[in-house]
Amino acid sequence: MAIRQVTRAGVGLVVGIIILAALVFGGLWLVRERGEQARREEAIAIADQQLKDESNQETAINTDDANKESESTPEAQSGASSTQSSTNQASNAASGAAVTELPQTGPQENAIIVFGILAFAVASFVRSRKLLANSL
Repeated sequence: MAIRQVTRAGVGLVVGIIILAALVFGGLWLVRERGEQARREEAIAIADQQLKDESNQETAINTDDANKESESTPEAQSGASSTQSSTNQASNAASGAAVTELPQTGPQENAIIVFGILAFAVASFVRSRKLLANSL
């Protein structure tokens, strides 16, 4: 095998490929981190909204008027409490679904495709250099 001289163009090409690969991987890392940050912010916003909804709901406070009313009409009290409990269950079910469904962001299949293209380019370059070296 013959020893070839290293040319300025060859060094520049190798350095360019290394820099391009570093930029691609850095970009993928940056996109992944931004996606995680977006998911965290979305979860925080949903939790804040749930806290606001829960604080705005009616609370049962026992006052003297409420005690007199509950003593006089127990059927009305039980009907009102069942309506309120079904309303609370419905709102909790709706808000519970929102918490479990977070947005899916970031590259998943794209990273494999980019890596495949990069590997193909490197393999093609190496093969072309071997063919060129064998022809000389």
